[in-house]
Amino acid sequence: MELAAQFADTVARTAVENRPGALALLDDWLARPARFVADIPEDVSDYLPACAALAAGSLDARALLTHAASDHRWRVRELAATGMQRVLTVDWGAGMQTIDDWLRSGDPLLIRAAVAAVAEPRLVRDAAHAAQAYEVVLQATDALLATRPELRRAEDVRVLRAALGYGISVITVGHPDACIDLLQQLAASDDADARWIAKENLRKARLRPFADRLADARRAVGLS
Repeated sequence: MELAAQFADTVARTAVENRPGALALLDDWLARPARFVADIPEDVSDYLPACAALAAGSLDARALLTHAASDHRWRVRELAATGMQRVLTVDWGAGMQTIDDWLRSGDPLLIRAAVAAVAEPRLVRDAAHAAQAYEVVLQATDALLATRPELRRAEDVRVLRAALGYGISVITVGHPDACIDLLQQLAASDDADARWIAKENLRKARLRPFADRLADARRAVGLS
C-alpha cells in the first residue's frame, strides 16, 4: 500500500503535456486482460491494476475510477475507492458528482465504492461534507434493503453490505444525530441485513462517545 501510494503521488506530478500518455498507461493496466509491456507473474498480476486505480484518482480520471470501482478484482475495487478519496480531497464537489452517478447506477459494486469513498475520517471532519456523506450511506442502505432477499446472496450485494457494516460508524463521528437515528432504525428493523449492518457498526470503538444514545440499539441487536 505504501508503494502504491508513492506511485500515485508520482503520477500526480505528471506534466500536463504528458498526462494523455499517463492515462493511456493506466487504462492499459486496468484493461481485462491487462496490457503490460512485460510478462507479469500471475500471483502479482492484480497489483499493477490496483495501483492504476489509485493513481487514476491523482489525475482526476473519474471514468477510469468508475471502470475500476466495478472490477471483479477486490484489490482494484478497494484502491478505486481510495483513488476517489484523492479526488474528493482536491475537489469535493466534482468528486461528489461522480459519487452521485455511482449511487444512481444500480450497480452494487459502484454503490459500494461510493460508500467506501466517503467513509474516510479525514473527509468527514468538515460538517458539510459529513452531511453529504450521510446522504450517501442512506441511499446505499435503501438500495441494499430494496434488493429482493433471494438476490442478496450475490457477491456484489454482499460486498455492498460489508461496506455499510463500517461506513455508517465513520460518518457518525462527523454527523452524529442523523446517523444515530439511522442506526436505531436499522437495529429495530425486521430485516436481517438491516440488523446486521447496525450490529457491525455498533461494534466499532469509534462509537463509544455515543454509547448512551445507542444503548437501545445495542440491546436490540444483542450487544451488551
